Amino acid sequence: MPTSTTLSSAADGHLTETRTDAVPLPSPGRYPVPGHHHKQVLERAWDGDVWLAESGPAPAGTRLPHHKRHLFGFLRGQGWKFTLAVLLCVGIAAALWGTDRHAHVVSGIQVLMPVFSLGGTAIAMLALLYFLNHRVGFDRIARSRRKEIAIWGVASGVIGFGLAFGVEVGLPTLVGSNFKDHGWGALAGPAEETGKLLIPVILWVRGRYRLPREGYLLVLVSACTFGVIEGFEYAFGPDNWTPIRPFFEMLHPIITGFVAAVAWQAAWRRHTIFTAAGIGAWAIAMLAHSTNDFIVLDKSQVKLLSGISLVVFVVMYLLQKHTARQLVPPDKVGEVSPRWRPVAPRGSSAG
Repeated sequence: MPTSTTLSSAADGHLTETRTDAVPLPSPGRYPVPGHHHKQVLERAWDGDVWLAESGPAPAGTRLPHHKRHLFGFLRGQGWKFTLAVLLCVGIAAALWGTDRHAHVVSGIQVLMPVFSLGGTAIAMLALLYFLNHRVGFDRIARSRRKEIAIWGVASGVIGFGLAFGVEVGLPTLVGSNFKDHGWGALAGPAEETGKLLIPVILWVRGRYRLPREGYLLVLVSACTFGVIEGFEYAFGPDNWTPIRPFFEMLHPIITGFVAAVAWQAAWRRHTIFTAAGIGAWAIAMLAHSTNDFIVLDKSQVKLLSGISLVVFVVMYLLQKHTARQLVPPDKVGEVSPRWRPVAPRGSSAG
């Protein structure tokens, strides 16, 4: 991997020179991006780490490369390996599930079901990170830094799961209710979205991982870890598990990743993690999560509203893409699909 020298902003606002083993980010300058409505090409300022608000006319004749869509684009490169591994693990778990779908607890040969479900969920999460890396460039973060982020992210997911579990089980029990009643599904949003974000926010306050790309990755790893643990837990009860469970656990990074993409970019501009944009994104995430769980846990509505998780997944992915595209570095603008390209701020014009 090439070595490069980059300028990064320390917690006190001063620029520091760091030697990295990451793929180098482009130097500060002005680079072509689509206009806000994708009808023109402008030049936007880049400071070496993030896009700035400053933009203006691009030289006459400037065009962005035409993007050729591939029907099975994800299967190119390493994607096919992730896909095959996920299908294999989930397929085996589904076969074990089929031996007794109504069992309350796994037994006999089914004791292997949680293991393969865990493998399928973990690999699905890695596939999602692989997909996002090809767009926002997590490989632009130094390898040692990525290792730190991974460790903190996993710890955050574990702690967040414990806190959320305590709230979702403890509060209903405290008031003498059954936590399995679908009405308590409304607790999922506040408990789980807060749990996944707690450690990353504390780290930001302490001056760690404030660069938007780093914070985005940190929260994604936290949310992926949370989803893997939750999927593993569900697999111990065949009557509450289905073969699509490992895939829908990706709702965690899809929902919480949206919050991270909004909050860390707003924090970079405002110098505080507690911004109106970040809090608004957190509220949207809690609402989406609680709505999904409230409906899914209502067994009487499964046939009517079984597609709610898919709807939430698509909507939250589109919201995340809309914000996370501003993390795409200049040298990837021509590689990603048009809707993943960072756009100039609203009001910019080619003149």
